[in-house]
Amino acid sequence: MSLRARVTAALQRGEGWIFAHPGAVLIGIFATTLLFATQVPSLKILTDFNDLLPQHHPYIQTYNRIKENFGGANQVVMAIEVPADGSAGPDIFNDKTLALVHEATQGIDTLPSINHNLISSLTHRTVRKVFVREDGGFGSQPYYDAQKPEHTPEQLAQLRKDVLANPQVYGLLVSPDRKAALIKGQLNEGAIDYAATFAELQKLRAAVTRDGHQVYITGNPVLTGYVYTYLNQIVGILFWTLALLATLLVVYFRRLYGIALPLLGISLSSLWGLGFMAWLGFNLEPLSMPIPFLIAARAMSHGVQLVARYYEELAVTHNGKQAARNALDALFRPGSLAIIVDAVCIAVMMLGAAPFNWKLGVSAGFWAFSVIFTVHFMIPLALTLLPQPKDMANKNQGVRSALGRFMAATGGKPSGAVAILGITALLVIAGTPLALTVKIGESEPGSPILHRDHDYNRSTTAVNQLFPGSEELHIIARTTEPGGLKRPEVMQAIERFQQLMLQDPSLGGVKAIPAVVRQVNRLTHNDDPRWAQLPDTAGEIGGLMFAYLASSPIPGALKEFVNADETEADLVFFYKDHQADTITRALALAQESALIASAGVADLVFEPGGGIVGVSAAANEALHSDHMIMVPLVMVAAFVLVMLYYQSLHAGWLMVLPMLFATIMTYAYMGWAGIGVSVNTVPVIMVGVGVGIDYAVYFMDRIREEMEQLGDIRKAAINAVATTGYAVSFTAVTLIAGVVLWIFMSDLRFQSDAAVLLSFMLIVNAVAAMLIVPAWCVAFRPRFVVGAPEGAVGRAVPASH
Repeated sequence: MSLRARVTAALQRGEGWIFAHPGAVLIGIFATTLLFATQVPSLKILTDFNDLLPQHHPYIQTYNRIKENFGGANQVVMAIEVPADGSAGPDIFNDKTLALVHEATQGIDTLPSINHNLISSLTHRTVRKVFVREDGGFGSQPYYDAQKPEHTPEQLAQLRKDVLANPQVYGLLVSPDRKAALIKGQLNEGAIDYAATFAELQKLRAAVTRDGHQVYITGNPVLTGYVYTYLNQIVGILFWTLALLATLLVVYFRRLYGIALPLLGISLSSLWGLGFMAWLGFNLEPLSMPIPFLIAARAMSHGVQLVARYYEELAVTHNGKQAARNALDALFRPGSLAIIVDAVCIAVMMLGAAPFNWKLGVSAGFWAFSVIFTVHFMIPLALTLLPQPKDMANKNQGVRSALGRFMAATGGKPSGAVAILGITALLVIAGTPLALTVKIGESEPGSPILHRDHDYNRSTTAVNQLFPGSEELHIIARTTEPGGLKRPEVMQAIERFQQLMLQDPSLGGVKAIPAVVRQVNRLTHNDDPRWAQLPDTAGEIGGLMFAYLASSPIPGALKEFVNADETEADLVFFYKDHQADTITRALALAQESALIASAGVADLVFEPGGGIVGVSAAANEALHSDHMIMVPLVMVAAFVLVMLYYQSLHAGWLMVLPMLFATIMTYAYMGWAGIGVSVNTVPVIMVGVGVGIDYAVYFMDRIREEMEQLGDIRKAAINAVATTGYAVSFTAVTLIAGVVLWIFMSDLRFQSDAAVLLSFMLIVNAVAAMLIVPAWCVAFRPRFVVGAPEGAVGRAVPASH
C-alpha cells in the first residue's frame, strides 16, 4: 500500500471514529475551551518596550549596557514656550516662566518610573553654573534658586548672560531664540507603568499651562501613553465588529445554524487563543489588536464554508447527519490545509529578531491552528447532534447563478482565461517598481501611529522647531584602558568625530565631553575665549574634568558625559525625526566618521546604540533581514505543504501564484500610500499574505471535485465559481468586516491604516483566487486537476450535488 493510501485510510478511520462519538469529541473541545477560558482574566494588554527591540543586535546590546548610566530611549520631553503676545516677557528669563519651568521640572522628577539622576532642565539641581571662586578654587551653583523665585532686572540679565555662555545649556535646554525651555526625564526601563506615568504627566501639563504659556510633550512614553488611552475604544470596536459579523450572517444564511455556529466558532477559537497567550504569560500588544480580530474572522469564515456546504448537501440528501458528514468530507482537505498553512504563515513570525515577533508568532500561530478543533470539527459534529432543519431549500441560488454566468463569459473560456492571466502579469510588471519603493522604518516625521494633527505630532513638530531636535542618537566612544578618555588624542578624536557628524544637514546639535573640557579650561584662564581649547596632556584634561566634578555638591556631575572608569564617553546627537532616510544617513555617516576619527588612535572605538534613533536603526536593520527571510519563507512553506498534500508540484505552484500576485500588489499599495515596513506592520503583512491560501485551496479543491464528476474543465471551473465562489465572496466580506470598523472608528491612525491595508489584501486575495486559479486550470489543464484523483484524502463518502 502506498504512503498516500495509508494516510487516506488512517484519516478515514479517524473521521469514522469522530462521527461515531460526536458527543465525546464535543465534550473534549468544550472542556479544553473552559480550561483556556480560566486563563483569559490574567491576560495583560500592555506594551513592553524591550519586546520591540532585536535583543541580539549589536546596537541593542550597546544600548542595554549604557542605558542605566547615559539614559535609554524611553525619554519624556516637555517644552514650555513663552506667550506669543509677549505678556510674560520677550524670552523665558522672567519670573513667571522660570517658576513654571521649575514646577514642571519638579513634577517630572516625581513621575512613576523616573530616573532621578537623568533629568535635564535649566532649573534642575544638576544643571549648574561653574565658576572660579575668589580663593582660586572651582565652585558651582544652580542657575535657578527656588528659594528666591523673584529676581531684579539686573539678576535676570545676569542669568541670561550666564546661560548664553554655556553651550551645554543654551541651545539644548534653552531654545536658540530664548523663547522656550526644555525639560527631559528618563524612565527606568523594565516594568514601566505607561498608563500611570502618562496620567501624571497630563496632570502636570495642565497645571503648568497657564498665563498664556504653551506646553508641549513628546517622547516614546508619551506616545505609548496616548495609545493606552484608546483601550476602551478598542473594546467598543470589538463589540461593534461582532454585531456587524452577526448581521452579515443573518443576511447570508437567514437560518439559525448559519448564524449561531460560526459565531460559536469565533468564541471558542478566541478563548483558545487568548487563554493560550495568557497561560504562556505573554502580553497582548495594543497596536497588534487588528490581528486577533482578523484571526477570529478567519475562524468564522471557515465556519461559513462548512455551514454553507452543509445546507448545500442537505438540499440533496435530506438527511442532516449525512449532510454534516458530507460537508466535512468535502471540505476536510481544503479546510485543514488552509488552516495549517495559515498557522504556519503566522508562526514564521517566530523567526523575527524581536521578542514581540516570537510571542506573536507562537500565540497567533496556535490560535490559527486551533480552528481545526474549534470550528472544523466542532461545527459538523454539532450539526449531527442538532435537530435537522425543516427548510432544506438551497438559498441564494440567484447570486450563485450570476457568478456562474460571469465565469462562463470570462475565465470559463480559453481566450478569457488567457486574458485574465495576461492582465495579472501586466499588473505584476506595473506594480513591482512601486513595491520596491517601500521603506524599512518610518516614512514621515512624528509618529504614524497617531494622526498627523494629533497633539503628540503637533508637540513633536513644535519641539523640533524650537530646539535642535527631540530624537536622540547616542554613540559611545570606548577605550579599554581605565582613564583612557583623558588621553589628548582620544579627546581630539571624539571632537573630530563630532565635526564630521555635523556635516549632516538634518543634525541639529551635539552634546559631548570635549565641550565641557574646553569650557572649564577657559574658566581657569580668566574666562579668556582663547583658552577654550583641549589641553595637550592627559593630566591636564583629567584635572579639568575633576575640577568640574568637584565644583558640584551633587554626586556624579559628569555622569551624563562619561562613566565612572572614564572608559566610555556618551556623544548625543539631536535629530528632528527618526524617518528611515534620516536614520540610514546618520548611521552611514557615523560608520564613516568613526573610521576617519579613530584612525591612528589606539584602543578607541565608536559604537552606535542609544536614543530613539539608535534603537530604531537596530530595529530597521533587523526588520530588513527578517523581512527578506519571512515573506519568501511563507511562500516556500505554502508551496511545500500544498505540494505534499496533493503530491503535485503543479498544485504547489498554483497555490503560490495568487499569493505572490496579492503580495506584490500589497507592497505596491504600501509604496503608493507611503506605508513603511515597521515592527507593527510586519505582523499585519504576514497575516495578510497567508489569507490567499484559504481562498485558493477551496477553489482548487472544488474544481477537482467538479472535474471528477463532470469531466469538463470549463464546466468544472464555472461550477466551482458558482458554488465555492459565492461562499468565498462572503468569506472575504466577513474577513473585511472583522477589520473594516477600525478604518472608521479607531482614532489610532496606525490601526486605521492597518485595517485599510488588510482590507486591500483581503480583496486582492479573493479576486486573485477567484480569477487566477480557475483561469490557470482552464488554460493549462493541470494533470492533478483533470486527471483521475488517486483517492481524495479525507473523503469517505462522495458529496452529492
